Amino acid sequence: MAVQLTNMDITLFALYKLGGVSKKVHTEHIAWEAFKLVKERFSWSLSEYRQYPDKMPVLFALEQAKKEKYGRLVDGRAGKNVAGKLDGWRFTPRGAVWIKENEARIAKSLKQKPLDTSVQAKRFIKKIKQNPLYKHFREKKTLDNTSRYMFTDMLVCAPDAPRDIIKQKFNFILATAELIGDDEIITFLKVCEEKFASLMFD
Repeated sequence: MAVQLTNMDITLFALYKLGGVSKKVHTEHIAWEAFKLVKERFSWSLSEYRQYPDKMPVLFALEQAKKEKYGRLVDGRAGKNVAGKLDGWRFTPRGAVWIKENEARIAKSLKQKPLDTSVQAKRFIKKIKQNPLYKHFREKKTLDNTSRYMFTDMLVCAPDAPRDIIKQKFNFILATAELIGDDEIITFLKVCEEKFASLMFD
């Protein structure tokens, strides 16, 4: 089983099962889920400890998936750094596209059912389409005469929040839109990214 899958395939499928598009997921939770999917790949090597998950293969796969070489599919870190950022991983917008394209292949190999995201999709679409900034864009086909406050309100974020926080919140919304595949919302968010770039990038 899962011979044709890489550890990255299995790890990212585990992250997806745990809701890694919409929230950060702790490394150990991902390791446990991967272990449940393919024990022989994600357990300790000594026979007397094979009943325990080994998080190192998962951590290696996540660190690889984080690199530009592999598409920057995830964002996050293990452990806690000096700045106080806690352990956790989530899909980037590019990662959301990747898991959407690869979910069926991985699920079939693992003998898993593809996840049903229809309820999440309906809730997300409804929330975005009720947002004043989105309504303005849909009516005017532009974000001219809109403010940074409208943008940060959509993100449920303070206008003076650090750039990395605003970018993280925006990427969460974009990743969800990419996963759902709503082209109209994706177009809107791409225009937002250009219009409010100064809030997210140096």
